[in-house]
Amino acid sequence: MQTRRLGPWQVSALGLGCMNVSWPGRAATDPERRYSHAIPGMHAALDAGVTFLDTANIYAPAWNAIGHNEEVVKEALSMWDGDKSNLVIATKGGITRSEGEVWGRNGSLDHLLSAVEQSMTHLGVDQIQLYQHHRQDPTIDLETQIENFGELKSRGLIQHIGLSNYSAEQLRVAIDILGGPDDGGVISIQNEFSPFYRNDLDVLDVCVEHGLAFLPWSPLGGKQRIPELESGSFGGFAEMAADKGVSVERLVIAWLLHYSPVIIPIPGPTRPENVRDTMAAADLALTNDEVTVLTESLPEGMPKSDELLPFPPRRGA
Repeated sequence: MQTRRLGPWQVSALGLGCMNVSWPGRAATDPERRYSHAIPGMHAALDAGVTFLDTANIYAPAWNAIGHNEEVVKEALSMWDGDKSNLVIATKGGITRSEGEVWGRNGSLDHLLSAVEQSMTHLGVDQIQLYQHHRQDPTIDLETQIENFGELKSRGLIQHIGLSNYSAEQLRVAIDILGGPDDGGVISIQNEFSPFYRNDLDVLDVCVEHGLAFLPWSPLGGKQRIPELESGSFGGFAEMAADKGVSVERLVIAWLLHYSPVIIPIPGPTRPENVRDTMAAADLALTNDEVTVLTESLPEGMPKSDELLPFPPRRGA
């Protein structure tokens, strides 16, 4: 598979988002389907040449099962007999889940230190390769939260820093504080981006400017919206997919790959056959004109996500 830059690494142009198998009722929560479905799906991605896996501590079926997805990733890797030397595993911290499924955010150093140590245990590693700030804490100023991630790196708990759900302005603040990939600072950002959501083009511009990888979460817009693409009711993907004899999912991921050289999509298919189909997007060539046709077929003025809110205060403001 072709590769793209993720900080100091050259990783597969497509990563695997591992979240989907760990939600309530999903494959990895059932003892039988964990081994017949979830783990084989991860193995299918690895066999296809994927070298980048994305998880998070809060990807779990319940509040008292934090780390579930990280442990599934660990088990899948332990059962895979391929070359693991070039794999990069990313996880995230900064979101909390407590009894009664009360969700929150915590960007304090104490919480992040605890979360990193737990993630290392769940993944079976002594250092996190890429640790991403999952959500910003609105009770702590932005600069302090960014500095806390720098402290995790200074202590040797993590190798590299990624961010998630930052605006372009906030990303520039982080780069000013920590530096970019060439400085050993921020190397990636994971924001929403798909045919249904393209409001973070200014964030993508910052990534291109500084050489950061842009990791689109929900690159297909969510499983529930795939029928809109397949029916042709949202954009021109259905017609072009039919002309090329490929699935709409594969075409969407190929479109993202061609949209910018810094984009590393992280789709989250779970069935082995779907994983293989989606990962074949890395070999689907599109012309510049075809990319333009697809982009221009999408509606303008789509609603902006609330994933960035509430904003934390700025220091001294």
